[in-house]
Amino acid sequence: MPLPAFDELPFNARPDLTPYLLHLTKNTDSEDKFSGYDNLVSILRTGEIWGSSSKRGFIKGPNKAACFMDVPFASLKYVLTPENSDPQAPRYEPYGIAVTKRYAYGKGCRPVLYLSDAETTELQIPRNELWRVVRFEVSKKGWISWLHEREWRCKGNFVLPSSVQAVFVRNTREAERLNKDLASSKSDFKCRPRAVVPLTVMCQGLLA
Repeated sequence: MPLPAFDELPFNARPDLTPYLLHLTKNTDSEDKFSGYDNLVSILRTGEIWGSSSKRGFIKGPNKAACFMDVPFASLKYVLTPENSDPQAPRYEPYGIAVTKRYAYGKGCRPVLYLSDAETTELQIPRNELWRVVRFEVSKKGWISWLHEREWRCKGNFVLPSSVQAVFVRNTREAERLNKDLASSKSDFKCRPRAVVPLTVMCQGLLA
């Protein structure tokens, strides 16, 4: 029996699945005064998502890694909650970029390994490969779990294609602003989205 092609997999047939991976940005106001919007524009201008280190992104080991979530677009409102997107200390904000899993896989992006510290040691995960591991602990005291993020990672920086399916901004005003910048400064962007999607429209109930 032949193996299915990517487009034959059920990513588009089920509401809990998606053929895309999402990278969300947030403000880095304490470091460089950049907003989440500024950081998204910077990614499009450079054509690259910079990997996070152990100091900034909970990445284990010596290598940086670029992080993505395997989450359907409409479910982003359950990720971008007031707790997660508090501008004073955000985990995520409503700005991001979508790439296909097929492209991401070809660039070395893989689902993370959810392992306890004991399992990581027992399996003898090489230190150079610890960027793949996200801690997952279950005990009577409680859980340490990020399973809901369905995370994928790429070692180091992630180079984007010259064009991606979509980017996301908070609202229609910012979508109009980004579209104008993309049209007026074509040579300034190494990666250009085919669509700019306002999340207040995509995710009903998301605060504008």
